[in-house]
Amino acid sequence: MKQTRYFIFSILLCMFTLLQAVDYANEIQPIFTANCTGCHGSSGGLNLSEGVSYGNLVNVTSQGYAPSLRVVPGSASTSVLWNKVSGTTGYGSQMPASGCCLDDPTIGLIETWINEGALEEETADIAKGDFLPTKLILNPIYPNPFNPSTTISWEQPGAENIHISIFNLQGQLSDEFSFTKSQPGSHSFDWHPAGLPAGVYLVRLTGETFTITQKAIYLK
Repeated sequence: MKQTRYFIFSILLCMFTLLQAVDYANEIQPIFTANCTGCHGSSGGLNLSEGVSYGNLVNVTSQGYAPSLRVVPGSASTSVLWNKVSGTTGYGSQMPASGCCLDDPTIGLIETWINEGALEEETADIAKGDFLPTKLILNPIYPNPFNPSTTISWEQPGAENIHISIFNLQGQLSDEFSFTKSQPGSHSFDWHPAGLPAGVYLVRLTGETFTITQKAIYLK
């Protein structure tokens, strides 16, 4: 059994890949178009329409929460936009108000885009591997729900030991992986829950100073 696990672990190490940065035009703007422009198109003091949204967001002071900025490149937690869609206490009603609210993967995508630097355009030489976050980031697990496998990916600011624990909803450990002194940058691997029953799993990524958990739904 141990030999099998070591073999799987070796394969996973070989599957690390650099991920391209979140594409604003193709991944972030469609979120605004589908959920926000009904109010923030021609009214509301913030225009999120295609072609003008970026200039109204990044490094722009929020009218309602001055001196805070709508989007602070590299810092989702201090960006008004992320706090509004996340429903953070102290930022008023969670947005979007119509059909509230965005699902966790969508909110996570916005968070990742901001933490990557809130880029408007992606160039061939800009990738997640070139951007070092200030803290450990677990990207939205994709696809989710999934069958037969899903990709777990994260960004880390420095070389540190990374441990991934996967639990079922009864709190029982279902799978785990360890990466010793994983290097700074972007990492990912495909999780194949062979032999496990379908259901909801909690994926917990633990670094040396930070722990993040997400849900993953395994279908059969």
